[in-house]
Amino acid sequence: MITNKHNLPKVFENFARSNEYSRGESDISVTSLIDSPQIFKLKELNKDKLDVDVSDQIFSILGTAVHSILESSASDDCIVEERIFHKVKHPSGKQIIISGAVDLREKCPDCADGWIVSDYKTCTVNTVRYAREGKPEWENQLNCYAYLLRSERKQKICGLRIIALCRDWSAQKGSIAGNPDTPIVTIEIPIWDEDKAISFVQERISEHLKEDSICSPADRWMRPGKYAVMREKRATAVKLFQTEEDANEYLPQLRGGGYYVQYRESQNIRCMNNYCEVSAYCKQWSDMKEALGDSNE
Repeated sequence: MITNKHNLPKVFENFARSNEYSRGESDISVTSLIDSPQIFKLKELNKDKLDVDVSDQIFSILGTAVHSILESSASDDCIVEERIFHKVKHPSGKQIIISGAVDLREKCPDCADGWIVSDYKTCTVNTVRYAREGKPEWENQLNCYAYLLRSERKQKICGLRIIALCRDWSAQKGSIAGNPDTPIVTIEIPIWDEDKAISFVQERISEHLKEDSICSPADRWMRPGKYAVMREKRATAVKLFQTEEDANEYLPQLRGGGYYVQYRESQNIRCMNNYCEVSAYCKQWSDMKEALGDSNE
């Protein structure tokens, strides 16, 4: 259900209603296939109970605007916003229809029959700073698109790339070492060979076909526990360490007193703060909170 808790103008409600995602006539989309099977199943089971507030749609608005503008500006020899469908036969005998929406497909300048596939990402400067070689989920997503195009369109894929648009970029941030020096960054993504792509798709289907599935640490965006060197009357850590031994070895190097080591529990970032739409319906998350005494809330 669409809600408007902050009484925003009606136009925001209209956008939220018109922007409801559809995977078309397929069993699963690429973005869901590469993601947590448990989250996908819980969304399907609870789709009539899930509320979306229009105030949470800001990044969706920005992403939709970027896609719309770039789609209308593409040259005639490009293929934009095309959804590809492909039926996959699983070793279990079950047939699954996978779909993927490819943002941009361009002819390869170095190969007469090849294509370069691009996906737009509106993200932060920090995302690009720490993902100069791409994120694992980007590599998985684009290689699944390549798989669909090879399987369904019989096309040769010469390049995969992320076109990252940094929504919070500024000249000041761009001057900081390690940050992108431009708000638009192209990130080349490795292309898998056909066997690897087929194997990956089959493995992901197997995961989604399991009766009982739980979210992995990666699915939960788990931030591992760390040992923080703290100082009295200071709220933030002086330094963080992976092990208690390393933290204790660091203490003698510090001048003055009042230093101590404090363990910081691991945190399941996606399960917290509404990053997961179905956390309220997730038994795994409920059990984890109970075991941890709600410390991950």
